[in-house]
Amino acid sequence: MSKLPKNLTQHDIKLLRVFQTVVDCGGFTAAETELNIGRSTISIYIANLEQRLKLNLCQRGRQGFSLTREGQAVYNAIQTLEQAHQQFSQLVASLTDECSGELVILTADQLDQSRLTLLSKVCAALQQQAPRLTLALDVMPLQQIELALLKDQAHLALMPGYRQIDGLQYQHAFSTPIFLCCGSAHPLYSVTDEDINDETLAGYPAIHPGIDINPEGRKQLQKLKASARAYQFDTRLALLLSGGYIGFLPAEIARPYIENNQLRFIRPSQYQYPFNQSIVTKTSPRDSAKVQLALNIIQPLLACLDGIKSD
Repeated sequence: MSKLPKNLTQHDIKLLRVFQTVVDCGGFTAAETELNIGRSTISIYIANLEQRLKLNLCQRGRQGFSLTREGQAVYNAIQTLEQAHQQFSQLVASLTDECSGELVILTADQLDQSRLTLLSKVCAALQQQAPRLTLALDVMPLQQIELALLKDQAHLALMPGYRQIDGLQYQHAFSTPIFLCCGSAHPLYSVTDEDINDETLAGYPAIHPGIDINPEGRKQLQKLKASARAYQFDTRLALLLSGGYIGFLPAEIARPYIENNQLRFIRPSQYQYPFNQSIVTKTSPRDSAKVQLALNIIQPLLACLDGIKSD
């Protein structure tokens, strides 16, 4: 059986569309009005298509119009071709409008200097490369961030890598140290590090982040007596400044309070763990072009951020 040319010509497509219309209308006579051509011309077109395909596509005569088995198969293939054409048109339309609309970036808590630096540079690059985009930044609890990404309500998140779930993809961004702290009103504030050990710490109320964190962090938290819960760093900071609790804070957030003698680190060489950050996106996002644009901007910035941290 011979086939149509591998690359369909405009004439081939025209013949296929005439055949499709005839089938949709249920015969040659009904198709005349739809195609705005005479029945004899339609007959010539169908005969031409059958000759090119070396197939008998339909029966026409006194008993009416009907498709042959081969004709039905060709008609089904035309439907598939039509769907592919529509999908292509939709794709082109989406690409034309890919750099407009809203791009939503979420974070999970108060921004330390590392994350603030990264996000500010990302926003500057997005504004320059895609000025028609409207940027929307927001802070949400971790579980709400995951749900927003899965529902295509957000495009990207910068969040702790505390777990990985199906449907999302994770790229390690950077780690910052997180240290055990207490406020100036806490009994341990004036105790030297040499006089503080695991048993000492176990006697004081401590703040738990309220989520499952990395293994190093879990080991540290197991040494403490969890008596309060605060994932957000600003709320955790309030508990620490109250003088009633000990708890972990990233060095960059704690530093101004350390310098003002409002907080202190407790044996920082021993009681610390890495605070790992990840760039999180949906595995197959609806607005894939926007997500990819953001990721392409972020990649080179991560290396620059490492340089800023080391200064």
